[in-house]
Amino acid sequence: MAQKITENSKRRSKKTASVEPINVIETRKDGSANGAQVSGLEEEIRRRAYELYLERGGTPGYESEDWIAAEREVRSRQLQQAG
Repeated sequence: MAQKITENSKRRSKKTASVEPINVIETRKDGSANGAQVSGLEEEIRRRAYELYLERGGTPGYESEDWIAAEREVRSRQLQQAG
């Protein structure tokens, strides 16, 4: 006996929308924008977040916390160097 395939028996999967990161360009006090400086800043934050991840033993699930802590450290270091 042939099995009847119905619409309900088919597996349905939800498509998740892919979210692309927003390109941010910081504007300096003199009004000029420096995209290279921003990408360098982002790269430095990314590296520090990865270091924090490794320091935690590579446990997944704390990406946001690592990024925020890395961003805080990097920006603080930049402010100290500038001032």
